Amino acid sequence: MNDARKREERIRLITTGKLYPLLVRMAIPSMIGMIVTTVYNLTDTYFVGKLNDKTLTASVGVVFSFVSVIQAIGFWFGYGSGNYISRMLGKKENDKAEEMAATGALLAIIVGFVLLVLGLLFLRPVAILMGAGGDEALLDATMRYLRITICTIPFMLLSNVLYNELRLAGSAKSSVIGLLIGMLFNMVLDPVLILWAGLGVEGAAYASMAGQIAGLSLLYRQTKKDGNVPVLLKKARLDWAHLRTIFAGGAPNFCRQGISSISSVLVNHVAGEFGVGAIAAVTIAIKVAYIAYALVIGFGQGFQPICAMNYGAQKYDRIKKAFFLALLTVTVFLLLTTGLLYFKGDELIRAFTGEEAVAGLAGRMLRAQCIILPFMGYYILIGMLLQNIGRFALATSVTTLENGFCMIPVLYASCALLGEAGLVWFKPISSGLALLISLGIGTYAWKKYLGKQPEET
Repeated sequence: MNDARKREERIRLITTGKLYPLLVRMAIPSMIGMIVTTVYNLTDTYFVGKLNDKTLTASVGVVFSFVSVIQAIGFWFGYGSGNYISRMLGKKENDKAEEMAATGALLAIIVGFVLLVLGLLFLRPVAILMGAGGDEALLDATMRYLRITICTIPFMLLSNVLYNELRLAGSAKSSVIGLLIGMLFNMVLDPVLILWAGLGVEGAAYASMAGQIAGLSLLYRQTKKDGNVPVLLKKARLDWAHLRTIFAGGAPNFCRQGISSISSVLVNHVAGEFGVGAIAAVTIAIKVAYIAYALVIGFGQGFQPICAMNYGAQKYDRIKKAFFLALLTVTVFLLLTTGLLYFKGDELIRAFTGEEAVAGLAGRMLRAQCIILPFMGYYILIGMLLQNIGRFALATSVTTLENGFCMIPVLYASCALLGEAGLVWFKPISSGLALLISLGIGTYAWKKYLGKQPEET
């Protein structure tokens, strides 16, 4: 079967196939991808933690805040181009899909090199801004780690764009291959460079760079195979119409990850008032809790191309049924993983630190988050639905709630009132508020935009 026929068959399956088997089929590679990403993010923390130096562990958390900003930009361009590609495939306008795939990739390359130059020029101010300014040893470790990470930016941005373009075009299996290869490179090189070669946090940065380059190479090759949308830079169109589509379409993800990154920096600053150990504890607790979120986001990513393509094909009832099936599934996932984290979380945390005070605080934070975690599936899925039906303003308002507009005031208020105990409770309180607000927004959008099939309107 040639590439064009493979593409047509994929579109036909997404718009007419049995929903739950399709949802599972689309979700499994995405879930593997999210697990891979989670392990990727945990690997550096794990091996640096083996050095039993809370300053180095804290530096990983600080640099992770910076990486989150870069990932936010990559997902901005990737989702913005990928959503459009998916809708065009649903409308069978393949030329427009190919133009947008190339435009998203070229934009990532240009912005990546600009950020690389600016990052190296302003290395120390960036490290301080990320939360490393309160301790000289922490600042030194962060700058050593950050300098190498900045050189990885162009590869990181382009990887994020290609991954999301492949996934949103319905090729979840192809998209996850690059992530898997990158993770394997990182996992193999981390102990070699951090522990055996004695490079410490710099070894973690070099391992991450190698993983990003290897993953990018595989992702680019996947765009040329199996009926995927090819990325040919000669087809790129850096005009306002294409750029506006990318900026608007990816805005919910950029705003979500961008404000999450700002919140992460603020958490580092607030936690730093209680010592470097508090920064290390926050870093570990949030990363361990993300294991549960990873499964939900991965399953939701399987729902996204189904949502976008069927919206392009004007099959609204199919979108609603897929949403409810996804919500039921992720709620079960969350119940199971939350139980695991609540009862086995301390063991997971001690894999990342040998310092009892750090592990104790991280454990209390993790158990507090388990109170609200089982109910957060709706919050995650409704934001994805709004984005993939083109309601970008509403999607942005939802996706920026939990780790942004709710978290920031709750963080400062809880720490002012409760002291160090505020670090334990700020996350579950902000998550609960975000869930309540998203229920109202989602109910309104559901009735307004998916209430009737187009021919009935």
